[in-house]
Amino acid sequence: MLGLQDVQYLYEFLFWLITFFILKKVWHKPIVRTYYGYSVSAFNVIAVFFFTLMSISGNMPSLDAFSFGFLHAMVAVVMLTLVRLSKRI
Repeated sequence: MLGLQDVQYLYEFLFWLITFFILKKVWHKPIVRTYYGYSVSAFNVIAVFFFTLMSISGNMPSLDAFSFGFLHAMVAVVMLTLVRLSKRI
């Protein structure tokens, strides 16, 4: 009844809660914001790569892969833009 899939949401919630409190303590440092922005952007580019592979292998319809890939590509561009703008300010 209570398998791993049932408590997975609890683990994810705890992970993001701990991440939030850690970032809350160190967010005032510019290097932390820069690394966070670059890492989020890199993870989104990796997601675009995986959606492309899933589309090529036939595991996902190509229009779905394109839409999800486009979404993640836009998030990556926005994060890179925000990092560059915060460096100028």
